[in-house]
Amino acid sequence: MLDLTGKTMIITGGAGNNGLAIVRMALANGMNVAFLSSFHGKAQDAIAKLDPKYADQVIGFAQNPEARLAENIECDPNLYNETTTQETVLGWIHDRFGSIDVVVNGSGGHDRHNLEETDKAVWHHSMEVVEGAFFNTKLALPYLKQSKAPRVINMTTVDGKAGGWYFNPSFAAARGGMISLTQEMAKELGPHGITVNCVLTGHIEQDVPDEDVLPDAMREELLARTPLGRLGVPEDIAGAVNFLASDEASFITGAVIDINGGIITA
Repeated sequence: MLDLTGKTMIITGGAGNNGLAIVRMALANGMNVAFLSSFHGKAQDAIAKLDPKYADQVIGFAQNPEARLAENIECDPNLYNETTTQETVLGWIHDRFGSIDVVVNGSGGHDRHNLEETDKAVWHHSMEVVEGAFFNTKLALPYLKQSKAPRVINMTTVDGKAGGWYFNPSFAAARGGMISLTQEMAKELGPHGITVNCVLTGHIEQDVPDEDVLPDAMREELLARTPLGRLGVPEDIAGAVNFLASDEASFITGAVIDINGGIITA
């Protein structure tokens, strides 16, 4: 078992099944975890799904409190106010656990639209995944520079390499941007001892919204093109992310790791 005792992970997009699997494995390996969600209540809902024995190791906040400030204040008026920022939240996490060592940028869901349906609003919404990963990392950088084993792990999908199972140009472009951002950050942050890697997920049936459930014929085609003969489960993603967070991965940076059963994407 990997020993991640005492390290602190912050994770966005952690309320889905992939994110929860990552968090459960991190907690079992001794990490502290901070959920960062779009809304404080969503982070608390995610915590409620975890084993209570980890209560001292996990906290959750709104990632960008200003974006839904009124809702966050209503949810916890003792915590949020008009001056609360993302920098404030990162300070809370550091004060609680004493470090921020691992940043997992896992947010990424959005509606799918083909080329004709894609307008500027859809395009800009798709690109928020890249913007979020960039600023999450930038704002956490002062803490990462203090860490003895700092890690940034960007999560996205195989759409970023060869498109997806649905026509969706803005989605694919944003995922490709995550790959390039990872490699650029790896070069710039490497001299600070910070590794930056990217996990590309295949079709994880237990972590897709209803609109992404594959029709039977498409599912059979996907299985036929997957050498391992099965679709992924959230624990497959969790294993890769927790390995990249560990000391055993200290010489891996700028890597793009496919978690897709070897699917032929071309």
